[in-house]
Amino acid sequence: MHIAYLDEFGHIGPYVSRVDPRYKTHPVFGFGGIVLPADRVRSFGSFFFQMKNRLLAWELQQSDVHPSRWEKKGSALLTTTNIERYPEVRRAINRILARLEKDGGQVFFYGQLKPLGDPSVVLETTRSRYDHALIQTIIRTGQALDPATGLMMVLDEVDDKSRIEAFASASGFIYSDARGRHLIEPPMQVESHLYQTVQAADWICALLGRMSAYLLDTEWSEYEWADRYFARQLGAVTMRRSKVWDCDDDARSITRVSLLGDSGSPRALPG
Repeated sequence: MHIAYLDEFGHIGPYVSRVDPRYKTHPVFGFGGIVLPADRVRSFGSFFFQMKNRLLAWELQQSDVHPSRWEKKGSALLTTTNIERYPEVRRAINRILARLEKDGGQVFFYGQLKPLGDPSVVLETTRSRYDHALIQTIIRTGQALDPATGLMMVLDEVDDKSRIEAFASASGFIYSDARGRHLIEPPMQVESHLYQTVQAADWICALLGRMSAYLLDTEWSEYEWADRYFARQLGAVTMRRSKVWDCDDDARSITRVSLLGDSGSPRALPG
């Protein structure tokens, strides 16, 4: 059995451009995270907990939260300033990717470059976008895993009504469609501060958000570091059938192969 720990990357809402006064948050939306053999979950969670506490020891000491319940959001950690100024942050991300490989785990992602325009122009709603991404995540994880392998899917908790309704739809899908039968039960939601594995998925999603924005939209050039420091290491542990889709030009879509580049194997990356 495998367990997938997933979170959202990018932003669910409409997108016009980075300079639009309202619809400027992110050009991509999707789900991503880590998939681990069940018997490696505990050791990976322990590794992440210890690494996080060492990396962020000063911040942890300043908080009044017990270490087992303290979390650092990936969006706050993986800023351009932190990446360029602190090599230990870069090393931490590459250590996570290396540990995943050691434990037989993988990174999974599915998302899409959103159509440009405000809600009066774009026919796709946020609800339909969320439904599509979640169902594709269910389908593609099943296609990538051994058919005999069951999967549990754990996501960071959300309190948005439309997202909760989407989870109900996903529950119906896994019982009515053969492509969802690899799931042992419907996707479940948990509070991320209690689960090191979900926090690790959040960090991976922060990286995916930065990388997909840079690779698929020229207005986000500041995130060039995501490609430079992490692309091939990420590609080396990316699960088959993972994809961030550019529906207008599939050749630009982000996949395991595109991350690995011409060499087909991870390169040695700086610090």
